[in-house]
Amino acid sequence: MSWGQSSFTLRSAAIAAILLTAAGSAAANVLVVRSAGPSAKAYPAGRSLPDNARITLRPGDTLVVLTPAGTRTFRGAGTFSPGTAARGGTRTAVASDGRRARVGAVRSAGIVPHGPTIWHVDVTQSGTMCLAGSPVMLWRPDATAPVRLTVSGPGGARTVDWAAGQTSAAWPAGMAMASGATYSFAMPGVAVPTQITFRTLASEPTDLQSVASALIANGCQEQLDVLVETQPQDAP
Repeated sequence: MSWGQSSFTLRSAAIAAILLTAAGSAAANVLVVRSAGPSAKAYPAGRSLPDNARITLRPGDTLVVLTPAGTRTFRGAGTFSPGTAARGGTRTAVASDGRRARVGAVRSAGIVPHGPTIWHVDVTQSGTMCLAGSPVMLWRPDATAPVRLTVSGPGGARTVDWAAGQTSAAWPAGMAMASGATYSFAMPGVAVPTQITFRTLASEPTDLQSVASALIANGCQEQLDVLVETQPQDAP
C-alpha cells in the first residue's frame, strides 16, 4: 500500500522522520499505549494525558506512554509526570535497540520477524489488521521455498503464487477487500489457515500518536506492538 510503503516504514530512518514531524507540531500530550496492574482501569490504552499530568501508580503497576520523542515506561508505586522526573517508583524507557527495530514486535514467545511496514499483511499471523491506503500488500516471513497461497473471504477465493525468495505480494486481483470481514489464508503443509479480520481506517493518520490511537480504537494489537517496540527511548 502506497502510504505505508513510502511514509511509515519500520526502518529507523523513516521512524526518525515521523518523530521529527510530530515533535514540531504536536501538542504537549502523551498517549497511553499499555497499562497493567491495579491502576490499569484508570489509565486505559488510548487515553491522552497532558505532559504535566500527575500519574499516581500503585505497587505492581506498569504504564507505557507514547510521546513525540519515543516511549516511556512508569512503574509503581510512585507519582509521575511525563515531563518531569519521578518521585518514588521507577521511570525508564521502553527498550528499542537496533535489532528489535529491524525485526518488529517482541511477543511472549520472543522476537518475531515482521514486514517492512506495519501495513503489510502477515499471512502467518491471525488477528485483527488495520489498513490505511492502497494497494494492500501481503507478506510472509519465510521465503525460502515457492508456495501457493489461497485467500478466501466474502468475495470467494483467489490464489497467490509466491516464488522462492519473494516475501511480498499484492492482494489478489479481482478480489474485493471488505472492512470488518474475516479472510482465511491457507498454504500447503499448514494445518490451520490464518484468520484475519480487516479494519479499513476512515482516513490516513498523519502523525505517530494518530496512528497509535487508530490501532487501539480498532483493536489492531499486533500492529500496535510493532509500533511501540520499535520506537526510540525517550529518556528522562
